[in-house]
Amino acid sequence: MVDDRGQIAIDFLLGISLFLIALIFTVQFIPGMSMAGSAREGSLDYTAYRTATILVEDTGWWGNNTSSGTDWESHPTDNIERIGLAVDDDPTSRLTNSPNILSKNKTTQLMLLNENDLTETLGLYNQVDNTHFSYGYNISITKNNAPLVLNNTPVLLGETVPYDRETSKITRIVLVETGTIADFSGEELPMKAANQEEYPLIDITGPLNEEVTLYISNFNITGGDPGFKKLRLDGAPLSEVSDYLAYKISPNGTIEIIGTTGKIDNDDVVAFVIYQGILTGSQTYQLEFQFKDIEFGPTSLPVPEYQDVLTTYYEPAYLTVEVWN
Repeated sequence: MVDDRGQIAIDFLLGISLFLIALIFTVQFIPGMSMAGSAREGSLDYTAYRTATILVEDTGWWGNNTSSGTDWESHPTDNIERIGLAVDDDPTSRLTNSPNILSKNKTTQLMLLNENDLTETLGLYNQVDNTHFSYGYNISITKNNAPLVLNNTPVLLGETVPYDRETSKITRIVLVETGTIADFSGEELPMKAANQEEYPLIDITGPLNEEVTLYISNFNITGGDPGFKKLRLDGAPLSEVSDYLAYKISPNGTIEIIGTTGKIDNDDVVAFVIYQGILTGSQTYQLEFQFKDIEFGPTSLPVPEYQDVLTTYYEPAYLTVEVWN
């Protein structure tokens, strides 16, 4: 006899049960997730995250009745609508193709803003019952556990972080434009007679009101005690203490001040940092480097120009934003 009573398969019951469980979980979870997100919008975590993200991923923006652009650092603070430190790819666009790469000019201008402009433009405040509360904050860019120095000023804004209250901190890895650098090969520097001695030469056209950094590499060692002796500017000796700094970078990345006694190897890079204020005239200066037991290029080579090989120099660092009530 055929039994025509309706039956429900076990796998169907299992499937519909799992579906109902998932539906109930979703209905309960989504509203809770939305509430949590709304609550965090006024929180310290949200403020720290938002501030750090804007600084490293945004170029900033300025505007007035006639024009606008991302080069806010070159305009009055009254016209600044948003602060960002990312380098400009196109000053007419609000977007950048270089997030996490910070502009030196924007960073140094950030340090010049007063307290009110900084907190208002970066949104470092909260509004509760029509009352304006500013957050405490500390913004820094550090390298090797110390503040990065730009234009002789450490990048450090705000107050000392308190230890007696809740804070929120966000750290981002960035590349910071710290200046410009010119890289020369020893084989390309001509040996010229100057002051009854022979020097490799480099021309620099002023005025320059910033530090000048030169790298020289590919040394041809000719004696047993290769090293650096002195640096002259248009025939006049410069002081290693007040006018410039000389150091070498070994292949393993070790940095060592060489002075006039340090030994130089074939694969070292010798760096010279000429301090700002030395090359302020509207003229072409000639740097004369005196080395010992090192041979450079022939006298027939033209004297290279610093500006012809100038490139922007970036250093890895950490941008940290910490906020508190």
